[in-house]
Amino acid sequence: MHSHHGVGQHGVRVSALTRRDPPALGAVTISGRLESNDAGVVYAGEHGEQAVVVVLLGEGAEADSYGRKRFHDALNELLDRDPDQVVLFDDDVDIAPWVALRADNWDEGLTAGNALLAPVTLTHVEHVGTATGPDFRPHWFRRDGTGRWRLWPLPWPRSLTQSGWWTFAAAFALIVAIAALALWIAIKIFENSPTPQQGPGPAPGPNPPPQPSTSGPTTTTPGPRPGPTGPPATGQPIPPIV
Repeated sequence: MHSHHGVGQHGVRVSALTRRDPPALGAVTISGRLESNDAGVVYAGEHGEQAVVVVLLGEGAEADSYGRKRFHDALNELLDRDPDQVVLFDDDVDIAPWVALRADNWDEGLTAGNALLAPVTLTHVEHVGTATGPDFRPHWFRRDGTGRWRLWPLPWPRSLTQSGWWTFAAAFALIVAIAALALWIAIKIFENSPTPQQGPGPAPGPNPPPQPSTSGPTTTTPGPRPGPTGPPATGQPIPPIV
């Protein structure tokens, strides 16, 4: 993670945040990048109405216990020397440690931020003798992502510009107009719908009560009853067969 921005005649240039950068840390709003290196990133931000620079350890540095320890030592030295310069800090072990420093301008803030990051990669140590051979880089230099950060609760837009207010008002007015138009169309559809025509047949109404029957009781005429089948009885006994 190398720096892509330098200090020009008009001061430090603030670049846009990347996808991996935090939009805020604690109560500090992050507005852009100032510089990055193997140790971490220096951001431009705001704490209330105060301009601050935020120093966040990188992905590789915050995973190295010695790198974290050197960063904490540099922060403690700054607190002993100038406690008013430190606005906020968070050194939770679950995230990358970060510090917000008061900045009267971005040039001074960047200098203070780099002073905190220098001990992490030992770039503040002077060379002994004549430097020859390849330059020194920490073992985590390939892990150049932003260190772990936490954002909770989720931020709400703290301020809206004049154009933002007009956009919000226009969108709200458009939603209300569409809803009113839909309601008016629904009312007109029901008003102009034809009344159902009544078909032939008895008018609808309650069912009439059942009428009693006028026919009398049914009578049957008695007739001869059928007797048993076979020859008629003569009254004489039948002699036995011998």
